[in-house]
Amino acid sequence: MKVDLISTACLVGFGGDFLLQTGVKMGLGGPTGWGLKEYFAQHGSSEALFVAGGMMSLFYALYVNAGLPVNYKSLALYGIILDFVFRKLMIFPSLEGYYEYFNYFWSAVWGAIPLILPLFMYNLQN
Repeated sequence: MKVDLISTACLVGFGGDFLLQTGVKMGLGGPTGWGLKEYFAQHGSSEALFVAGGMMSLFYALYVNAGLPVNYKSLALYGIILDFVFRKLMIFPSLEGYYEYFNYFWSAVWGAIPLILPLFMYNLQN
């Protein structure tokens, strides 16, 4: 289960970033693309895809190998905590526009969704 779930997280991160980039390029998210245009401009399309896939893999590997409960509620809380840490420590300064665009509530929602999607996709496969 662990390897399959971590692999699914990688693919979800990669695919989700691709869809997000496509939406921003199509003009979704207004003139700033939800504050992500700067991030994509700085990192480039390919790099951003691999960063997203790698980070999702890392987040899931740390979570699953820590023996934490693998359920939607716990993963959503994990995503909210990660979002808060990333916001406060500004780990990616290129995401400053994103955090300016979204308040704490909406960035928490968008922090939780990517963390529950891999489990949802994994459950669909099994």
